[in-house]
Amino acid sequence: MRLIKVWFVALFLLCAELNGTPMIVRTGVVNKQFQVLGWVTASYSRNNKLYNWTDEQFESVSPALDVLNADLMAAIGLPGKLELTAALPVTSKKQGEANSSGIGDLMLMGRYGLIQNSILPLRAALALGLYLPTGDKDVSPALGDGSTDWGIGLSLNTANIPFITGHLRGAYWFNGKNGDIKYGNLLEYVAVLDFGVIPGLTPELAFSGSQQGRQQRNGNEEQNSELKRGYLQLLLLWKPLPMLVIRPKLALPIKPLCQGGRLSDFYPALDVWVTLP
Repeated sequence: MRLIKVWFVALFLLCAELNGTPMIVRTGVVNKQFQVLGWVTASYSRNNKLYNWTDEQFESVSPALDVLNADLMAAIGLPGKLELTAALPVTSKKQGEANSSGIGDLMLMGRYGLIQNSILPLRAALALGLYLPTGDKDVSPALGDGSTDWGIGLSLNTANIPFITGHLRGAYWFNGKNGDIKYGNLLEYVAVLDFGVIPGLTPELAFSGSQQGRQQRNGNEEQNSELKRGYLQLLLLWKPLPMLVIRPKLALPIKPLCQGGRLSDFYPALDVWVTLP
């Protein structure tokens, strides 16, 4: 019974990762000194597909796993091109008769602006992140995985190029343990193109993906516990005010690039962020 419970904790948390952790959400530009950023991402997914390792394909499964999530993030710029960020998910989950709601695992992140010169055609930021097990791992469906994880990341984006901006961001997470279960490490990445053709309105096209290694139990790898994901994302950035950005987005899984766990047919989401001053 305990093995089944731990497996469902890991399976749920991995399939619930949509477009990556907050580490690959931020661009290569860090906040200016004492500049504050407040960010909310609301998303919904109905994970009604489960991977069949024998047939190597996703198949419909019932009951589906419904996830309504809001990621709350705040960042402040510090002296020396430094930035400190905290991100906390607030989640409601339902699968059949089982349901749970509450906070997930808290992420703390520090970033350093490697290249922030306004003249150069490139911006770059280095990140160091830490996940703390603040989510309840004992409820069903689980709200946390009970492990402490740390990761490093790099964000790059072009600058001073008319009409188009390119972004490339990646992170590697060294995942921790929950009892005798060691979660596989995670590589995540995203590439984005911004098309600045209309003032105040920017269409975006993105490809994101992740690969997570097999989990271990008592030092032994568990077969068919690895996961891979690939998404095509359509985004529209609207800036009604200089301080306010609203961005609806839709992620579509690229099934040949997905393996393991649960999957939804599509993932709608909405980003809203405010920068002061």
